[in-house]
Amino acid sequence: MQEIRLRQSWINNFLRCPEQARQERLGLVTQKQTSDLIRGNAVHAAIEHAGLVRMGGSEEVDYDELIDVSDTFLAENGNLVDVWRHSYEQVVDICRANVTTWYNELNPILDPVGVEQTFEKSMGVRHGVQLILTGTADWNDKSGVLWDWKNPSRHYPAWEKKRWDIQSHAYTWALEKEQFNLAVFADGDLQVIEIYRSEQDKAAFIELCWSIVPTLLTIDEATTWPQRWEGWHCSPKWCPVWQAGKCRGEHLGEDPW
Repeated sequence: MQEIRLRQSWINNFLRCPEQARQERLGLVTQKQTSDLIRGNAVHAAIEHAGLVRMGGSEEVDYDELIDVSDTFLAENGNLVDVWRHSYEQVVDICRANVTTWYNELNPILDPVGVEQTFEKSMGVRHGVQLILTGTADWNDKSGVLWDWKNPSRHYPAWEKKRWDIQSHAYTWALEKEQFNLAVFADGDLQVIEIYRSEQDKAAFIELCWSIVPTLLTIDEATTWPQRWEGWHCSPKWCPVWQAGKCRGEHLGEDPW
């Protein structure tokens, strides 16, 4: 029996551009480390620390300690950044603002039972293939709600996330929940998007995952998968394949427009 493992982030990449997903799965390209990514990771580290403190039996989380966790993460990982879209000092300030907002607005109402909770769940067997979904949930709350922390530069259109978001489908199915909340921190301004997934939503998600399998089975033989040019993702700023000088990047270069 052949086993195929999927992460929701890779499913998202596949839906945006199959060829990008193919190259990433084979390890042919890697995403450049950006200040946007390290910003999100620093805030995640601080919130994870708070959750572990709470799960350890403490009702109080020290604010200064969380700021120190974020600052330390940036100091220890800043040298890994390839592309700075804000200055180091600006990134520090944004992270502190986002951690402060989490501490003041969400920490008082949350009670974690799982932090950075990993899962592996079989989606069944079809035609000799076992499909397994893997992932890591940022925060599993005692209330029964899953939370995920996002740190973009601007808030999301809530209706798009409620209609199309893959992550909420994947995590509510795998962890058997109904509600998935996106906590979106944009320069200290909080947006909470509450997403509910029904059994019908989850069933549709399972079929979506199985629809990818026939293409995945060609990965060792195909020299390319279909390319999708339309959308923000197909640009040197966001696509690691383009950044590596492949696909459109081979022909258009790093500054095409």
